[in-house]
Formats: sequence, structure tokens, C-alpha cells
Amino acid sequence: MSSFDLSTATTLRTLDEIHRGGISSLELLEQMIANIERMNPEVNAVVAMDLERARGEAVAADDLYASGGQRGPLHGLPMTIKDCYQTIGLETTAGAPELANFVPEVDADLVRLLRRAGAIVWAKTNVPLYAGDHQTYNDVYGVTNNPWDTTKTSGGSSGGAAVAIACGFTTAEVGSDIGNSIRQPASNNGVFGLKTTHGLLSGRGHIPGPPGTLGVTDLGVFGPMGRSCGDLRLLLEVMTGSSTAFGGIPGATLPTLDGPAEITELRLGLWSDDPVSPVDASVKSMIENAASDLSAAGASVNADIRPDVPSEELHDTYLRLLNSALSPGFPSHVWDKLVDQAGNNYDSTDDEHVAFARLTTLPHKEWIMADERRAVAQQAWDKVFETVDCVLAPIQPVPAFPHDHERPYGKRTLSVNGSDVPYRNILFWAGIATMPLLPSVAVPLGTTAEGLPVGVQIIGPRWSDHRLLAYAEEMASVLGTRFTPPPLVNAG
Repeated sequence: MSSFDLSTATTLRTLDEIHRGGISSLELLEQMIANIERMNPEVNAVVAMDLERARGEAVAADDLYASGGQRGPLHGLPMTIKDCYQTIGLETTAGAPELANFVPEVDADLVRLLRRAGAIVWAKTNVPLYAGDHQTYNDVYGVTNNPWDTTKTSGGSSGGAAVAIACGFTTAEVGSDIGNSIRQPASNNGVFGLKTTHGLLSGRGHIPGPPGTLGVTDLGVFGPMGRSCGDLRLLLEVMTGSSTAFGGIPGATLPTLDGPAEITELRLGLWSDDPVSPVDASVKSMIENAASDLSAAGASVNADIRPDVPSEELHDTYLRLLNSALSPGFPSHVWDKLVDQAGNNYDSTDDEHVAFARLTTLPHKEWIMADERRAVAQQAWDKVFETVDCVLAPIQPVPAFPHDHERPYGKRTLSVNGSDVPYRNILFWAGIATMPLLPSVAVPLGTTAEGLPVGVQIIGPRWSDHRLLAYAEEMASVLGTRFTPPPLVNAG
């Protein structure tokens, strides 16, 4: 058996070991299975597996390698996949009881691309109901726990994916993000994630929408998760190497840097706090300390630059577009109830349920007006990026927080600097990049005094995904931040 250490290896390192013969695909798969058998009962991240097919594909991958056959960039890499992506032969539930027995006959586009590149997609990771929460729990598979502290949330909706990466059930995953669903779980579990530019990657075969949906959801994106920026770059290249990328525009490519990023040439913005969503000192201090260290290493840091649009307006515009984007997923009886609750006019001071109903049932005229406000925000961000290359910001106001599943969404709170604030405040930091359709990389910074991971999101201009990864990789190198396995991995 190989001495390869799966607990800390990046995807790039793992593939190098496979390709140079340091470990076989089958041996790697068996290590992942052993990790699942040991740790999954505590974290509940992996919720469906096809072991027989996985072992058969691993043996076939090893045979192909031995014969010198043509191999893809992910050749022989076993991978789990978020339980929102349709996957041939594996239940794809999106956490919904009505889909508990749904076994697709067609792969989602991104799953097909992973397989085409040589990956062995063999297991599913847990999500909240229809990917609709900042915590991962549902009535099909139950709750996913954080491996750094199992009393805390893994985040959502890609919570199972992030935990699987952290625990060595996989080294790479594909998440989706409309309300922090890649970035927040990455931060909570100490892994890396990329919220791509909207429209870059195909969401066909992702649930929600319903199985068979062909249209593009406003705001929603899909992106890689892994243990390094290099992992994210490799998966991004695999998933953009297809006619399904860029909305099917022929010949479209992402701009790259001519050479490696240099810290002394980086111009950074810093947005570490905001009255609309105050940030706990445990998170704010880590982000500001990182910015200070980057400045000391030669980067220029501008802590005052912001889009020239009030934060309240940015947030309100995001909520209008977000709720409108989610509205087609509501069943008819729920929609009818929301229409009844909505009345005639939206007022942010309304009762929580009424305010939600009015945002969700926004008339088309109001949506067009919100879309115009988005265009204004995009122009304001364009001006920001004339001055800086990227902006550092919190991912959520707090580190991983205790499970809170009993209270409805609108009644939940977070403890920020000793005071209770609305749970929905998480959406403000999600929306600063999501509403204007910008890419954002989640990079771990380390752990708090209580031992909980904290990450930072690094936001860049539209279509700067590759350049943004290069910037993030350079910053992580300068800061000395890298993937560290959670305590659960080394326990017992």
C-alpha cells in the first residue's frame, strides 16, 4: 500500500502521485472509502455511493495508465459531487423528499466534463432542501456537521462538499452559489472555492431548477472547490473546455496573466466591515491582519475604496433580484400564498413574512428597475477596478455558528460582537459580488482563538476568474495560508 498522505494532499499533488505511479487510482479510492467509514458517521457529508462501479472505474483507469493509453487531466481521480448535480446511476435529491428516488439517466453538463477529463464521480454530498440555506440539513439525509466542531454548521448549500474535501473523502468538488453557497462552506471548513463569473459555466442538470431545466438562472453560478488555488484552476480549465461554457459562445476564453502574479504589483481594496452587516471582531481582525501583512510584503492596500452606491441600495437590489430568481422553484400553493401576503407595495420595514412575499412576487416592472440598478452597480464596480485589481472582504459576519434548524429562516440570529443580528445578514457579504455577477475566490486565512476556520473572499472584475486565482494564489503564498485538515482527521 502506498504511503501517500491523503489528509493534506492537494488535487494537483494527488494527480501527480497517480500519474507517476506513486499511488494507484484504486488505492486512492480505498483510502477515501476508509476515511468515509471512519469519519462520515460524525459529519454526515457523503450521502450516496456507488462502490461497485467506482472500484471498476478505478481498476480501468489503472489499466489504461499501465497500457499507456490516452489520459485526461483528471485521469483516475475519484471525486464526490454535490447532490444538486444530476449524476447517472446515483440518487440526485437536492435534499428534497419528493426526489428521494430520482436516479438520473443523464449527467449534468459539469459532471459529464469531469468524467470526460478522467475523473471517477462516484458519491454524492449533502445539501439543504433545494440548496436553500446557509446550513446543510434536510429530511432525506439529515444534518451535516462541521469537522472542526460538530456542534457547528458546515455552512450551505455546498456544506457536504466542503466537509468532504476537508476530511479526505475527496480532494475536489463542484459547488454552486447564488447566496454564498460555495464561499461560506469553504470558509467554515478551511478549504478553497471559486464563485465564477455569472454565465461562465453551464448549470444544465443542476437542481434547482427542476430536472430538465434548460434556462440560465439569474445570479446563480457553479464553480470548483478544492485544497488550493491550483486545484481550482485545474477544475476551471476542465469545465471551461467545452461548448457549454460562456453560454455557448464559440471561441470565448478567459483572460490570463502573462506571467505569475507578484505581490509588489498587486493593488488591493479592503472592505472589512459595513453597517448593513457588521462583522464580528474575530473575523474582521483576521482579514485586516492579512491585508496588513500583504501591505508589508509590498502590495498597495486601499481600505477606503467602495462602489459609489450606498450599501443599503446594493443589498436591496440583490434581495430583489435574488428572491425573483428563486421564485420559480416555489410550488403553486406556496406561490399563491405569497401573492396573498404580498399586497401591493414592498416596504423594508414590513413584517418579515410580508417583506419576503413582496420581494419574491416582484412585478416584472419592478424587476426591470432592479436590473437597471444592477447595471449602475456594475458600472460603479468597474470604476473600483480601475484603481485596484481585486477587493478583500468577509465571506460571512462570523465563523461557523451553532446548528439552528428549529427556528424559521426569518427568526434566526447570529451573535456578532455580543449582539444578536439577523441571520440574513450573511446575504449582504454574499451579494456584494453576486448581484453584479462578479467572480470571487474563497481563501482560508487560519483559525480563530476558538479553533474555527475563517476565510476571506477576493473579488475581481467580470471574466477575471483566471487572473483572480493567480492573485489569490500569490496572496496565499505570501500569507503562508494553506489547507490544514480539521482535528477530526487526526482524532483517534
